[in-house]
Amino acid sequence: MAGIDTAALTQAFSDWAPNQFAILEPGEDTRHRIPDAWWPTAASPDPDERKVAAMALWNNDFLAMIPRFAQALRERLVDVRVVQHSWLPAPTLDYVLIDDEGRHAVWLGEDPATFGDTEPTFFEALPPQADTFLRSVHAGFTTWDGESCGLIAPARMQTYAAYVGWPEPLSAPPADLEPDSIHPLRMLRIGGRESYSDLLVSPDHPQGFAITYFEPDFDVTLFGHALDELMMMALEG
Repeated sequence: MAGIDTAALTQAFSDWAPNQFAILEPGEDTRHRIPDAWWPTAASPDPDERKVAAMALWNNDFLAMIPRFAQALRERLVDVRVVQHSWLPAPTLDYVLIDDEGRHAVWLGEDPATFGDTEPTFFEALPPQADTFLRSVHAGFTTWDGESCGLIAPARMQTYAAYVGWPEPLSAPPADLEPDSIHPLRMLRIGGRESYSDLLVSPDHPQGFAITYFEPDFDVTLFGHALDELMMMALEG
């Protein structure tokens, strides 16, 4: 299988906002910029070897939560390249997959070293599989805008209140909050798709559950199912 070069990435990014980028080829001038765990991916000239090296980083329990996207990674992944984007401070691992229309769809996996010194508010509501992924594999895994069709980088996550411009989030649930109810000031936005949908978690619900918002409705659902559906949107249109 042919690998992905600068021309192919340029075409894949054609629908994105203006985005200057450079594939970081292995060399003395790039070695210090590429995380050690990514060096096997960067150093290999073979796209199949690059894919294997990149996927070896992923925690299996996280992949088990997202079975449809995990299958897409097995069957549709074309290549993985180490890339520096002008709008991000550190290189990313760019995963290039084939969507249902035969076009390239790209996810940017961010360096776990960029996780940040503090957790976002309500971050403890994430299930441990996602927590491990964000801390150890990719501190953010999204498509074209750094927010869509995956998990937002923790350093850029916002409470839902901050995202929509509402009052400050509540540090504790109201005394009259009914079990299993949704309080809009008690949620962290961890993903979405532009302004069409949001993926949220709340400490008022057990780990393993998420809240989705598709206007005008909030719904509580299984975290893995909701994230899997969100990630597949970029492949299914």
